[in-house]
Amino acid sequence: MALVAVGWLVVGGEPRSTAFASDPILDAKAKQAQLQSQLSAQKVQLASLRADATRLNNALAYAKVQLASVSAQYEKVANILSQVKQEVAAVQGQLAALNHQIATLDAQLKQIAADIVTQTHELAAREALLQDHLRSAYEQSQTSLLEVLLSSKSLDDATNQVGYLLTVSDGDKALADEITALRMSLRIKQKDLKDGRAALKEARVQAQIQERQLVAKRAELSALQTQLAALKRAWQAQKLRQEAALNASLRAQKSLKAQIGRIQAAATAQAALVKRLQAQQLAASQIGPAGLRWPEHGYQITQYFGPTTFALEPPYTYQGVYYAHFHTGLDISGGCGTPIYASGNGTVAASGQPLAPYDIAFGVIINHGGGLQTWYWHMQPRVVVLAGQHVVGGQLIGYEGSTGFATGCHVHFAVNLNDTWRNPLAYLP
Repeated sequence: MALVAVGWLVVGGEPRSTAFASDPILDAKAKQAQLQSQLSAQKVQLASLRADATRLNNALAYAKVQLASVSAQYEKVANILSQVKQEVAAVQGQLAALNHQIATLDAQLKQIAADIVTQTHELAAREALLQDHLRSAYEQSQTSLLEVLLSSKSLDDATNQVGYLLTVSDGDKALADEITALRMSLRIKQKDLKDGRAALKEARVQAQIQERQLVAKRAELSALQTQLAALKRAWQAQKLRQEAALNASLRAQKSLKAQIGRIQAAATAQAALVKRLQAQQLAASQIGPAGLRWPEHGYQITQYFGPTTFALEPPYTYQGVYYAHFHTGLDISGGCGTPIYASGNGTVAASGQPLAPYDIAFGVIINHGGGLQTWYWHMQPRVVVLAGQHVVGGQLIGYEGSTGFATGCHVHFAVNLNDTWRNPLAYLP
């Protein structure tokens, strides 16, 4: 009895209970699953961020090409830049989400590291305790069971002595099980910490790269917006100069009011002709968006599609807005006699002077099917195609002139879809 008591005093008390407050292996595996989930989400976020950055680069490159083009239109570039701004905002959102995930993962790794330190100390304490128990057991084993029986005062006393020895053996086994579980838990957490730190390092590098790229793209976007503003001013100035020249030419003409009346009557006749010709078109369109070709080679645009201050242009309601003067097509000039070509495959609906007597201009109207028409106006009288004739894109149909209400040689190229005039630039390459 005395030997057993001394043995427990040496190890500092009775052995701990074999029951854990929580299973360290299950706890470690749960944290491992949570970490893997965070890493998977981070990889998805990185992939999405890279895809957005690629789209952003493509959109910016396209905007630069449009701005470099001599015939780039303000509305087209403005739409591109608006899309780029939205994509920049999307990349910013993705980057913010990635940074949030990095912060969350960093906090989790710090907690895992702290858990490793705590469990390492706990493991050292358990191992020291087991060593003390084993040393005590070894010392006690120097006394034989026979000596215990002979030295005991009674049989009950001897039974108690042997029972204590057996209790120590069971406690050591439980302690060894705890140490094994702690070691396994530590290995899991150490692997998680290693994997997590590698992933965190990669994520931080990627975030820094994307942040630098985003700063550069913002600078490019700002430069494009500055160029866009300059383009708008130049385009508006050019438009005003063209309209001023046209109005000055008209002021030299007599009976402007009567002429405007005749033009309005011609516009009314034109609308009626559109409806009549559309009824004769094919059921399916032969032309898709951006599927037309320019009707002249080596041209310059002298007047764009849209509202204008040019007094000779008739009124028109476009997209629900009424305009007192509206140019329903695109004026292209290559010089008197320049060949004019069909913009796409179709059937000639009218040729010659389709709007006479309201407008004596020579022209050609081509039906492309599906409600789509192209108009070629102010041509020379030598029109080379006839109504009902099938034409293909690029086929010669006439020559540039100044017949009808025109102030000089040019072709008025117009696109009509289901009784509505459309901007030809949307159908041209």
